[in-house]
Amino acid sequence: MPKVSMFLLLGLFVVTTACENQKAEAASTPASAAVVASAAQALGANDVTTKVVKIVFVGKEHACDCTRKKVETAQAALQKLLGNPSKIPVEMLLADTQQDKVEPYRLMRPMMALPAIYFIDGKGSLVDMLQGEITEAQVSKVLGTHS
Repeated sequence: MPKVSMFLLLGLFVVTTACENQKAEAASTPASAAVVASAAQALGANDVTTKVVKIVFVGKEHACDCTRKKVETAQAALQKLLGNPSKIPVEMLLADTQQDKVEPYRLMRPMMALPAIYFIDGKGSLVDMLQGEITEAQVSKVLGTHS
């Protein structure tokens, strides 16, 4: 019987500790969000956004119909916002046949769906990334334009 009660106590301790950790985590999250929000307000909205100087569009050479449609929709949104010729250089890469060229961007932020659009600043850093079903409004928001 002593072994059973020891395991029960150990189990109760683990459950109690886990619950306390979740409560502490939940309590600290709003405070952290408030600090970030107030810092953003202090800087001003325009100072927080970084100018995009290069766009990397990752599609797929051998795509299914569903992915191909998403790629075409995203390309159309980009072209409409950037004009022809494009105001910002766009590098087109293929995830399935150009893995070596895609890898540096994947290391910046892994992609979970295609297409993936990486927005890069003058320092070569990631400003933002969109993926999957990409709309003109999403691209416009990242670029700071109004469509």
